[in-house]
Amino acid sequence: MQPKRIWIVVTDGGVCRFLASEKRNADPTVAMPELSIPNPPTREQGTDKPGRTFESTGNRRSAYEPPADWHEQAKRDFAREVAEVLKEKARNGAFDNLILVAPPAMLGNLRPLLSAETKEKLLGEVNKDYTQLTPREIKQQLSGSYNV
Repeated sequence: MQPKRIWIVVTDGGVCRFLASEKRNADPTVAMPELSIPNPPTREQGTDKPGRTFESTGNRRSAYEPPADWHEQAKRDFAREVAEVLKEKARNGAFDNLILVAPPAMLGNLRPLLSAETKEKLLGEVNKDYTQLTPREIKQQLSGSYNV
């Protein structure tokens, strides 16, 4: 019987690492190149002053509120990109099981975007930020909960 290919996807709002674990006593290996986006703070992304308008009654003027937090919007867009990659890889049979490791906000952005194929293979979620850990350290953190 062939061992199951378990992918460990470690992500936060701007970096996503794809690790594969096929042998129980071996360290996870890099399954595919890491995804990342440049995501500076909102103050650096939206530098224009807000527009101004007249009130519907009277002579008062007021400023518009910025329509979005660009930094948070970039994180949501990145979650969509990660979900698309996972959808494609699940369809192609790149992994048998999947473990998602991300901070709670990223998991909240990612969960509703996962395809049915990806959700079927989802073994578990860990709401931690392990993006700075080595593959060996990630395996050590997960070994108590999952057979990786």
